[in-house]
Amino acid sequence: MVVGREGWTRRGLAAAGAVGLGTLARSTATRARERPRRAARSETLSVVVPVLNEESALPACLRFLGSIDGLLEVVVVDGGSMDGTKRAFRKSRRDATRGGAECLLVETKMACRAKQMNAGARAARGDRVLFLHADTIVPVDSAMLISRAFSKDSRVRLAAFRPIIRHEGRTMRGMTALHVLKTRLGPLLFRPLAALAGLKLFFGDQAMVVQRDHFLSLGGFNESLGIMEDMDLCVKMFYGIDGNSSDSERTSLRQVRRVPRRQRQLQGGTLAQIEGRAETSGRRVAEWGALRSLQVYLVLSLSYAFGASPRALNQLARREYTEVR
Repeated sequence: MVVGREGWTRRGLAAAGAVGLGTLARSTATRARERPRRAARSETLSVVVPVLNEESALPACLRFLGSIDGLLEVVVVDGGSMDGTKRAFRKSRRDATRGGAECLLVETKMACRAKQMNAGARAARGDRVLFLHADTIVPVDSAMLISRAFSKDSRVRLAAFRPIIRHEGRTMRGMTALHVLKTRLGPLLFRPLAALAGLKLFFGDQAMVVQRDHFLSLGGFNESLGIMEDMDLCVKMFYGIDGNSSDSERTSLRQVRRVPRRQRQLQGGTLAQIEGRAETSGRRVAEWGALRSLQVYLVLSLSYAFGASPRALNQLARREYTEVR
């Protein structure tokens, strides 16, 4: 009889165990189904537009941004414009809110894109920030394309669109092709191993996008740079260089060797190309001419690549670079 009871006991325990395992499996499956729903919260997107004397370009920019779905807000950062930029903002502000986004103006006296964009990122509330030049147009489904680019790899730190340069309805194919080649060929020439690991070089007219908190934690754009701040940010985000504690009188490229491997692993990441084109105005190329434009871009880019200081780059820019409005 004792043996029989033990047999029944073993069978009872086995049955109870099976029930318990079944309950656990159902509970686990339920949690697995619930997990995607909890993780499905979409990242909010803010657009930061740095402007300086953009009275003619800003109204069209705000009107276009009003057609983009999924924007949380548009933050226009004025660097002390002397024309009617602020008046143009007040007249066109409502156009940017047609899709439900808020639109605000941040006024500064800092006629420096890096400082303006940092100020805009600090004022923004979105999880991600898209830095957009007033003469650049991105796809109307940009919010979805950006989300897709960041969701492909959790280590994406910065993303940007493919460039296309147009002027008066005509595509500047030669300059566009050079722009595209620069994105991947530049790193391959000077940092081949980093290029294979995901380093790319974007310019600001490709509409760069960052995770706001991570961008600010690294100090944002290098504010000592009046030019090449976009290329410098690519290097900073890839290697995870903390601009809050680093030497602002050195470019991020000059600080790469100082970055501990552990810091690179934790704060660095990869850079992604967004599936879509940013159409930017070729007004500067049209004004300068193709040869001079190429010369200026090469001189500035190579000077940065060979380790010029921010001060030297700024002096070079003042000599070679003239704004076109």
